[in-house]
Amino acid sequence: MHVGNPMKFRLAYLLLLFFAFSCGRVNPALRQAERVIEDHPDSALYILDGVSRVDLASEREKAEYDFLSAEAFYRTYYFLDDASEAALERACLYFEANGPAVERMRAWELMGTIQTAVGRYGSGMVSFRKAGAVARDIERSRSRMGMLALLVAGVLATLVLYFWARKIQTERLLAEKQAENERYLSAAEDLQSRLSALKADRPRMGGIDTLDRLCEQYYVFEGTSNLQPRILNEVKAIVEGLRNDTKVQKNLEQALDERAGGVMKRLRAAFPKWKDEDFLLYLFTASGFSATTISTLLEKDKPYVYNRLYRLKERIKASSSPDSEDFLACLEK
Repeated sequence: MHVGNPMKFRLAYLLLLFFAFSCGRVNPALRQAERVIEDHPDSALYILDGVSRVDLASEREKAEYDFLSAEAFYRTYYFLDDASEAALERACLYFEANGPAVERMRAWELMGTIQTAVGRYGSGMVSFRKAGAVARDIERSRSRMGMLALLVAGVLATLVLYFWARKIQTERLLAEKQAENERYLSAAEDLQSRLSALKADRPRMGGIDTLDRLCEQYYVFEGTSNLQPRILNEVKAIVEGLRNDTKVQKNLEQALDERAGGVMKRLRAAFPKWKDEDFLLYLFTASGFSATTISTLLEKDKPYVYNRLYRLKERIKASSSPDSEDFLACLEK
């Protein structure tokens, strides 16, 4: 085997060496020599000559020094002197007993290369078999590590997607809640003015007692951070009353009849097949409520309200009722 070429498991060595030595203190001269040994073994040998083996901090560093010294000497002179051969043997014995596996593989591979080069083919084959056995133990370990890494990556990706989806969902819910609150607050001003005028005309009108609380909340909490939640609660109570309480709807209808010459009674007589929702839409519109308020009351979006109101107007125009002009006039006020 030619030492000048990258060794069979060089890439694995470089990758695993980082992990093997990252947790401990490593002499910087050893790392510098290891970086240049392949392309400039004479420079590596010069660097290692400046290192005192006895001053190295650990047995592992000494084994690393022995191995690099032997490799640098062989790459430079293409043979080993007695001192370098003894150093390589010490390194092989240390890594065989203590690992790490990648160092054990590399040491036996270098030993086999040198033994083969000097004609000791039998010993070289033994060393190469040892290196190969270690290499196989390294890929299986790496395979397991790879599978574990994929599993961890999959779990992390799942968690990222989960929290991302939760974030999107939370943002969507917050946006929907904010839009709902804004719609109710927009309806609050409209309801306050319309129902206040209605109550002034009909002071004994029942079914809208929450209006008094709404006005009180405006008075007490105006200009404070408590205004919005207080008003929202009261507006929602009024909306529920206008939406579901037939007594409130009846009072509102009576008030419109008084102002517009019984327009609701005439409308019901002229269009007996209309749905309750159609009459409510007409009532709310003729009472002066805004499209935002009406959409809140009917639990429909504003495009639906506009489209439905347009269709009501067209049906009134197409009817033969003598009151059609009065009906349309109330919607335009």
